[in-house]
Amino acid sequence: MMRFAEKGDFPAVRALWETCFPDESGFNDYFFAHFYKEKYTLLYLEGETLVAMVQMLPYRMTVGGLSREATYIYGACTDPKHRRKGYMARLLERSFELDREAGRIASVLIPAEKWLFDFYKPFGYEPFFHISRREITRTAGEREAPQRLTSADVPALAALYDKLVPKCRIERDTAYWNAQLALFDTLGAGVYGWFKDETLTGYAFCWEDNAQELLGADDAQLQGLLQTLGRGTLTVTEIGAETALGVCKWHEKADETAGYMNLMLN
Repeated sequence: MMRFAEKGDFPAVRALWETCFPDESGFNDYFFAHFYKEKYTLLYLEGETLVAMVQMLPYRMTVGGLSREATYIYGACTDPKHRRKGYMARLLERSFELDREAGRIASVLIPAEKWLFDFYKPFGYEPFFHISRREITRTAGEREAPQRLTSADVPALAALYDKLVPKCRIERDTAYWNAQLALFDTLGAGVYGWFKDETLTGYAFCWEDNAQELLGADDAQLQGLLQTLGRGTLTVTEIGAETALGVCKWHEKADETAGYMNLMLN
């Protein structure tokens, strides 16, 4: 049986999550405290036993210059004792039915491992969202230290994101930006930015060992970031076309060849 979660399902949902996504960083506690909602959690039960589930998180996506609803499939997991029985396939197909009924344009997800790109391909998912990654190293020379960003900087973050990322992108509203700031302030190394004449020109969402999203920073600013974080090296993720980050299954025909998403609890 497939249905959305109810309040009484929480212990089983949390137990299956911990089985499939063991974590010691505090992220799981944070996710269930701040992001988890029953109405987005599609369950597969055998009798009264939870055997698989997916999160159908609602987002908006700019496609062809229009803002459309899309579903972000997240936390897809099956109890190890019940794998290879087709439960995940049935959950995904049901999610597609719900998407089409609601008029959503696409289903998107970020495979957690490289082999999963092939797993999702038969369902119609194709690589669509790309990024570039590189490692930066501290050197002698010019550096410009960043400022720590807060919720007061959300309008500037949103404006820079809309200016720099590809036109086909996952949209970000004020609630999204505030949730990401809180996440990185609580579990990560924080969010930093650089200004010119009071205009935000670059930013970095940082964990202890990487900048998960870096936009608009030059070499001197990257050196300032390394110094601020007290690191000799740092892996940074930027806009680019080198590496597939996420996949997309279109429910309607779209004349788009590539898009951008990141900072999706990935």
